[in-house]
Amino acid sequence: MKSKLAIVGFLLSSLLAVSVNGQKIGPTQQQVILQDDRSADHLLIVLSTGEYTFESCKGSISTGGVGKVSVTGCKVVLQDMSETRRVLAEVDLCERVGKADIAFVGDALSGRIDPPTFEFIISDSNTGDSTLDCQPKPIVGK
Repeated sequence: MKSKLAIVGFLLSSLLAVSVNGQKIGPTQQQVILQDDRSADHLLIVLSTGEYTFESCKGSISTGGVGKVSVTGCKVVLQDMSETRRVLAEVDLCERVGKADIAFVGDALSGRIDPPTFEFIISDSNTGDSTLDCQPKPIVGK
């Protein structure tokens, strides 16, 4: 059990330092990026604060907010639930895989009774190659 805690601590403090626009993000701003293997939609999570941003690569749709982050062993969970949004993300830091379900109500246009609802699913088979770019991930045979 101590070795798993050491691995998780190491991952949180060093492996999750990612490069954004060529700048290294230090351990005080630990972040995880989930990027869908097919669509390249991506979710950025700041572990220490629960802040997140989501961007869909189709249609220029994005949203963000602050959710609750919990860590149990290697598993990190982000949750943000309200009447207008549902964000649930799970990341396995040891296996380097993750998934997310993001749904939210679009801004109501004047005169609209039912504003549109958007839902996106992210499935990331390798969080180690995830970026904040809309380029699809390379397909690697297993």
